[in-house]
Amino acid sequence: MAKNKWRVREFKPTSNMQGRIHSFYAEAVIDNEIENRDLGAKIAARTGFKPYEVQAVVAAIADIVLEEVMESNRVTLSNEQGTKMVTIYPKVSGSVNDEQVLQETTAAHAQDASVDIRSVAEESDLTPDRLTWTLGATIGIKFSKEFAMHKQAQKVKFVATDTAIPSDDQGSGGTTTPPTTDPGTGGGSTPSGGTGDEG
Repeated sequence: MAKNKWRVREFKPTSNMQGRIHSFYAEAVIDNEIENRDLGAKIAARTGFKPYEVQAVVAAIADIVLEEVMESNRVTLSNEQGTKMVTIYPKVSGSVNDEQVLQETTAAHAQDASVDIRSVAEESDLTPDRLTWTLGATIGIKFSKEFAMHKQAQKVKFVATDTAIPSDDQGSGGTTTPPTTDPGTGGGSTPSGGTGDEG
């Protein structure tokens, strides 16, 4: 039986979405979430280690990854052949523009006349309180290509309870509630944190 499931989603643009057109797109279906206990059991079955020992190692890896990225390090997980699978790293976003500086210095000047009104942003205006930190992750290109080469796919449709069942009609696809996002964004099915191919 095929191991990777997918379904068809429909995108219906609203009247205010200029340039967007009605379309159908594919979406991966996720069956289960594999957690530490599951990983521990699977690793133990392959290695002979005790499941609880492996679970402790997996938990330690998760803690170490967090500690390392908090120190501005990138952590890469590779398989036994040395193929990079996943890289986790800290990401930051934040900006300041001329309009914000003008508004803020104008407001500050109204409270304290000694504060100069400025209309041009400076590097020093990008302060830590304007930053948002998140974790980023990329998928190794070789690992991604290997997955694409060896994966097997099965089209599924959904019943009212959103339970995946095999689709007999391979031509028209299953019917689902149209997504609220553009298919270019993954239809809301991509986990947060960011993923992509690593360069």
